[in-house]
Amino acid sequence: MSIIQSVTVSLVSVLTTLGAGWFITTRITDHWDQVKKNRELNLTAARDFQRLYGEAIAIWKTWNAMKGSHTAPFTQPENAKWDCLLRATAMEGEVESLLAKVAAERVLGDDDIAILGALRQAFKSLRRAIRADEPVQWRSDDVQQYATFKSLAAAMSVLLASKSPTKNRPDATTAARAFQQITANHHEDEWFDAVSSRPL
Repeated sequence: MSIIQSVTVSLVSVLTTLGAGWFITTRITDHWDQVKKNRELNLTAARDFQRLYGEAIAIWKTWNAMKGSHTAPFTQPENAKWDCLLRATAMEGEVESLLAKVAAERVLGDDDIAILGALRQAFKSLRRAIRADEPVQWRSDDVQQYATFKSLAAAMSVLLASKSPTKNRPDATTAARAFQQITANHHEDEWFDAVSSRPL
């Protein structure tokens, strides 16, 4: 074998090794970048949900204080009811947006869809109480609606942590179908039974 052939074989061997190393390194880097991106999406969704849950509790407590539930009556600011209604409506819109995001990023099963649909209705119940000018009757965990709301909130937190967005996201048709099922009106009449009828 001539020197030129020997150098050529060595060069080809080096280039092949470098190319394989680059390919493997790129694949590993891409994989970990995707894992990191999924983790960031999960954290963002979890933070958004926790903020919305806190806002729901704040609206409930504010509204019940205004209705004289659990506390002595006090002088209310002008337009206080309207302000509570605006906050509840804005919160509902953000919940709806988060649910659309979850449906687009995750493959959801029937139980997931039922839980998300029930959770949506739980959030809506605050606005309904304000519109009806009635306090929210969540005095303790003995009240089924309140116990269910807390259980659904925990289930949502677990879902956000365990069902990570993946490269194999649902296609547009599947995501749209899941979101339509989550926002279906039939959840309105049964949302507070979600805990007893579904495994959480």
